[in-house]
Amino acid sequence: MNLPKEFILSGTLKDRKICDNPEIINWSLENLLTLDNNTSQWASASVLLGNPARIQNPPFKLQTTFDAIEHWKDKRKKGETWEPRYDETILSQAEAYLKFLQTGKMHFEPQQAEDYCFARAFNLITAEEGEKRWPSLRGHETDRISEMEIALTQDKITSKDHRVVQAIAMLNRGKIKYRNAVNKSWPQFWKFMEDISPSY
Repeated sequence: MNLPKEFILSGTLKDRKICDNPEIINWSLENLLTLDNNTSQWASASVLLGNPARIQNPPFKLQTTFDAIEHWKDKRKKGETWEPRYDETILSQAEAYLKFLQTGKMHFEPQQAEDYCFARAFNLITAEEGEKRWPSLRGHETDRISEMEIALTQDKITSKDHRVVQAIAMLNRGKIKYRNAVNKSWPQFWKFMEDISPSY
């Protein structure tokens, strides 16, 4: 839009390639979904910024964005306050982890890309299977395929990726260097871990 704006990159964005093509604001959702190994983040951003377009069979996170917009519009139309929703990804992983602690057996079926790190930590999926199912894993905060493989071998976990840190912490392997990384998606993560295991 030719405005004199400066992007201030922090956290994992400092190491992430950002599209600087000004035409991106006119791209269709289909085109946005091809960026960063098919992550839905660009398309979700477009929808959150007012793009009214909708597509059939959207990726999981884009569908979540569509649902959030519809919920907001419906509540505003009725003069009601929107209701926060639980993060289904975190909820399903937390439930599986609690059952694992009770039974010693992990029962969890990864449904979408955000489940990969958790599933990989507990050896429910291989790196090859993850990449085949969700190519976008290569284009998140980190290359989550290789980041998980590195973390699984470290005594001191150096990843800054929130999903990697959460998964490795639940696996209870190694010291976590960047504990605050979890604040991106689960600010209460360490409290959750302390509540179920005082060693955290």
